[in-house]
Amino acid sequence: MKRLTAGLIPMTVLMTLFAAGTFYAQEHEGHGGASAKEVHPKSDAPEIFCGHMKTGQLCPGNAQMFKLSAAQKEQYTQALSSYNKAVGEAQKQFLESAKTKVGLSEAELALAESWFAEGLNPEINKILATKAKK
Repeated sequence: MKRLTAGLIPMTVLMTLFAAGTFYAQEHEGHGGASAKEVHPKSDAPEIFCGHMKTGQLCPGNAQMFKLSAAQKEQYTQALSSYNKAVGEAQKQFLESAKTKVGLSEAELALAESWFAEGLNPEINKILATKAKK
């Protein structure tokens, strides 16, 4: 039972993040011919979710946001690494199940794969920064 729960927690976190990112992206579509720079200006939001990593993976450098001792920082880094590995594995498992068990078409599978693409994390960071200001 613990194993099932341990697998569901990262998947739940991922799905929540993807939903938030999807809603945010839909909310900001169609800005009437605005250039990409106008639609997506550089953000001052802290990089919590790494822009160069897959959606939902956390930046190793974000430990600096906390006042941690050297020992705590090491433990935090290990926890973060374990989380990122679990996120990556959960993504792979989901896509494999969607392909083999659910039988998604190639187009549907491509859509599902796009949820994990690089580039969505900065949007999640912007959402978090906006919420932090409130």
